[in-house]
Amino acid sequence: MLCIKCGATLQDPEYCSACGTDIKIYGRLIRLSNTYYNMGLEKAKVRNLSGAIQDLKTSLKLNKEHIPARNLLGLIYFETGEVVSALTEWIISKNLESNKNIADEYIRAIQNNPARLETINQTIKKYNQSLLYCQQGSDDLAVIQLKKVLSLNPKLVKAHQLLALLYIQAEEYDRAGRELRRALAIDKTDNLSLRYLEELEQRTGTSVNNGNKPEREGKDRGKAPDVISYTSGNETIIMPSTYKDNAGVNVVLNLLIGLVVGVALMWFLVVPAKIRSVRSETNQQIVEYGDQISAKQAEINSLQKQLEDLQSEQTVEEEKPDTSVNYVKLLEAYEAVQAEDSETALAALDEVDPEQLSPQAQTIYNEIYGPLHIEEVKSLFDAGSAAYNAGNHDEVITNMEQVIAVEEDYEDGYAMYYLARSYEAKGDTAKALPLFQKFVEKHPATARARYSNEAIARIQQTQQ
Repeated sequence: MLCIKCGATLQDPEYCSACGTDIKIYGRLIRLSNTYYNMGLEKAKVRNLSGAIQDLKTSLKLNKEHIPARNLLGLIYFETGEVVSALTEWIISKNLESNKNIADEYIRAIQNNPARLETINQTIKKYNQSLLYCQQGSDDLAVIQLKKVLSLNPKLVKAHQLLALLYIQAEEYDRAGRELRRALAIDKTDNLSLRYLEELEQRTGTSVNNGNKPEREGKDRGKAPDVISYTSGNETIIMPSTYKDNAGVNVVLNLLIGLVVGVALMWFLVVPAKIRSVRSETNQQIVEYGDQISAKQAEINSLQKQLEDLQSEQTVEEEKPDTSVNYVKLLEAYEAVQAEDSETALAALDEVDPEQLSPQAQTIYNEIYGPLHIEEVKSLFDAGSAAYNAGNHDEVITNMEQVIAVEEDYEDGYAMYYLARSYEAKGDTAKALPLFQKFVEKHPATARARYSNEAIARIQQTQQ
């Protein structure tokens, strides 16, 4: 057995005599990490995805190189619609273990499907747009966007939850209940979905999950049937349960007919005056309705203007740069490095904006970027040094600016020092001063630092 820290052969299974590492504690951490992984796996099997995520994160805190835990966490993120988080976990997993890692297949499955990538991108943009609508108070537009999001990615739990919250606010409790049930079908123990469900039940006073109809009142249960039916041969005979005498009914019917005739005669006598009164009232109502229509038309025009403004803002939002492209190009660069194709890797990295990457993805970017640009940076430094010796300060500035952009303290600060001297020679003291100050801070006990202090004093005296 080898030591986990120095790689020496262990003489004692609980202690490394070479570096002093306590192997016993490490073994406990590994076993505890495996325990949390097994707990997360069991919870994932019964769709307790929120609990599984917490257990897997704990497992990775104890052992960040637990490849099965990281791959399973990515799968759970993918199941809940968090595709970017899933890709991040799989990229880290592949970086830790490149041989026979199933995360490679997951990444390739998404990378080889451009339509799927475009769908993911559209889902992210539309969900962010719906959040913006919610912040602006445009709940109707937010509902429309969330429905589009769920048509593209029905498993995005966050979209179901936000849509349910909007329905609750609009008092559309049936629709809110359907969205919450769909979210819980994906993740049965999501705390946010359960909290919204409890709020919904408190507002409606009924259980959302109980779809049974209320029982009839006790007085209806023992009610006798109104008819009796029986079968005679191939025919079914239906008859009233009791015999009723209709003589009284006929008397009442005759009275009603006489009453109707009297009312009709009265109506024909009164109708002319009634028609004039109705026409007068109708004309007055037409005038009032015309005024109301004019007011409503003005309100419609105002709402139409607001809708056009919102659509223009949406167009600006959709024109923002596509962040998912950075992850695709980072994957291309990584695969090119694995294939020892430096030229392709550099071309892919040039299209990646590190500021739009997550912290974990930026770490991978830096690990790839540094080794690929060592030769390039050295060539720039050599050219800048030669230009400095030749007194060509413009060329020194051009080359050394690129060098310190990659590594600020390159060659023990010589790149920074040459750049500061060239700015000073060009008379650009505003750029030379901070470079001299930074060099003195990093390399105080050098002959170049003494010159830098003198230059700082000269520049500051000139500025006064």
